[in-house]
Amino acid sequence: MFRAGRLIALAPLLLILAAPQGGAAVEFSAQMMLKDGGKLMPGKLYVKDGKMRQEFLDAEGQSITIVRQDKKLVWVLLPADKTYVELPLKSHLPGQFLQVPPDAVSKRLVGQETMNGYQVERYEVTVPGAEGLQKQTYWVATKLGMPVKMVCDQRNFCLEYRSIREGQVAERLFEVPPGYQKLSSLPGVKVDQ
Repeated sequence: MFRAGRLIALAPLLLILAAPQGGAAVEFSAQMMLKDGGKLMPGKLYVKDGKMRQEFLDAEGQSITIVRQDKKLVWVLLPADKTYVELPLKSHLPGQFLQVPPDAVSKRLVGQETMNGYQVERYEVTVPGAEGLQKQTYWVATKLGMPVKMVCDQRNFCLEYRSIREGQVAERLFEVPPGYQKLSSLPGVKVDQ
């Protein structure tokens, strides 16, 4: 059975947009740490050729999100149930993957530093939110072509990629595993991309 509660918990994350920002095609994996209010959720991230996979393990079990830019699809997998939902990929990607939002009202380079072994450019960004404009800070690793950290103090939210390991990532990680049942909808959840 599909756990709608888990997707409801992830729904606020869909407001933060994400995808690699051009640059070199770097394959890597990383540990993720998501802080939302007082809640901490560790996870894993895999990136290869414009494909991305994130895994979270929380009290409800494991959830996996796979973004396939080449197929213009997002798959949300629930391994415990061996089920998945397929969503169209439009211009907005799930928020577990960092990118400076394309709908930013303003974007300003405020510094350069080293973070997790990478040279990063720090940007202050203003984006429209449900309660007016929100200020967010992004640390963009130019070698990876994407941010490695985002903080939104107004929402007490932080997402960071740590222990980044460059190297080959298995292609199978970006496919729906055999034996998974496709669900036609998300019970009780409206997903608006």
